[in-house]
Amino acid sequence: AAPAAPAAGANKDCDCCFDNVPMAEGACCPSKAHFFCGTCLGGLLTAFKTADYAEQKKGKGRVLCPMKDSDTPFGDAALAAFVAQDIFDEYLEVRIKVAEKGIQEQMEKENNDKIADLKEKLAKATGSAEQLEIDKHRLRIIDDIFTLKCPRCKLAFLDYDGCSAVTCGGCKAGFCSYCLEDCGADAHGHFYANGSKCPKEGGPIFVEHAQWLVYQQARKARELMDYLLVIPEDIRQKVCDSVAPDAKDLGIVIPKDLTTKALEANISMILDVPRTLRERLTEFGKKKLEGKDAVLDVPMGKKVPVRVPPGGVAIAVTQAPLGGAAKKVIHLAAGREIEILDEWVEANVPSLKLGAKVTGMLKARHVVGRPDPKAKCKVKEANGNGSTMVRRTCKPDEGKNVLGYVDDDDSVTVVNHWIQFKTTVGKAVTGFVPGPCVATDDVVVSGNVDDVKAFVAESAAHFGITWKEQKKAMAAAVIVEKAGAAGAPPKGKGRGRGRGRGRG
Repeated sequence: AAPAAPAAGANKDCDCCFDNVPMAEGACCPSKAHFFCGTCLGGLLTAFKTADYAEQKKGKGRVLCPMKDSDTPFGDAALAAFVAQDIFDEYLEVRIKVAEKGIQEQMEKENNDKIADLKEKLAKATGSAEQLEIDKHRLRIIDDIFTLKCPRCKLAFLDYDGCSAVTCGGCKAGFCSYCLEDCGADAHGHFYANGSKCPKEGGPIFVEHAQWLVYQQARKARELMDYLLVIPEDIRQKVCDSVAPDAKDLGIVIPKDLTTKALEANISMILDVPRTLRERLTEFGKKKLEGKDAVLDVPMGKKVPVRVPPGGVAIAVTQAPLGGAAKKVIHLAAGREIEILDEWVEANVPSLKLGAKVTGMLKARHVVGRPDPKAKCKVKEANGNGSTMVRRTCKPDEGKNVLGYVDDDDSVTVVNHWIQFKTTVGKAVTGFVPGPCVATDDVVVSGNVDDVKAFVAESAAHFGITWKEQKKAMAAAVIVEKAGAAGAPPKGKGRGRGRGRGRG
């Protein structure tokens, strides 16, 4: 509820800085026992942002009275009325992270309970000999392949937070979260000696959680395929059936053909596909992979986390991108979820219909190819009308907003790619961020090595996509970067935590 209006002219001593201030410039804690001025409330929220998780968790991501006399958190209205908007926005970010970590802890508990039940069942040796053998393999898959562990003490690691050079919260070992190599006391050198990437898996040291999960999904799928080869063929299908729900939760596709010959020929590849090309790639995949032993997984969701350029911690949001004088309305922290409303390409358009070269805005779905700055892309009106409208601004308005039209197959030079979005940061926010702020290297194709490679080669030629190829190696995998029409995807940036502690 909003704070009650104080009596006109009433003053009160702040219980933090002891200054005597008008009551209209501060708020009481939930117990009404203590009063804090607006400046101290802002300081309280700033300190809460860097407090230990255990402290943040007490109020479920909401700040408590610092005098420790109440378990009831401050109401949002009481705080928002007296602190700066950017401080309040960062405070709300903490609440989101606490909620996400709570979900992660619940997942960890469920996973541990599942493993404990399997171990207990195996210890009691109940069931047929075949069922015991199936349960043994299921335990091995869930506990050692699907669950990340410290390579030294085997403590489970589930709470990745941006940095892939992880420090175990148990034995303090430094290890790589991609290849799980024990690197002694500090794993940063493992990356820095190889251009800030894991020398075995190719993953960057700093990457957002969503993209990190893509690498984990691919590695776990590969290790699962390797392990299935050691399971007798007569129970292999039953073992796969027993772990199928867990595999589905992780986004791992179990192949239909589980014969030894087929498993030995499996591979996964991560594709870098702009969101503007995903519908076309999906249709392309339906035709090209029909009857093939390969599966294409193309995330199509509109709600995605943002990532920031190397060295940054937040990305500026603009209200109107065209012209280089865009007004910045807010900053979004790395990992903040946004909902994509539309995508636009700012481009130089040398067209006869427009006269001289003009810079305007085109809907990205009408631009063929990767909308990278300085790239020359052809235009293809997505609805088959033969020409695409060029606008002055990123608005659906026509009339004076229309600069003209560009015909299909004409080329434009990309200036920038913009993503129009909405999100909530204390209040509803809409705006634009540069295209690279949304990860595109999260498409996976897996299956028979020949079918997968043939599809990727055709896709690269047709769409100009890039990819990372994961070659099978029983003990470890090597990811080799390939390039189609464009370079490697931009890196993410963040900080790391590994089961209680990590350094980025």
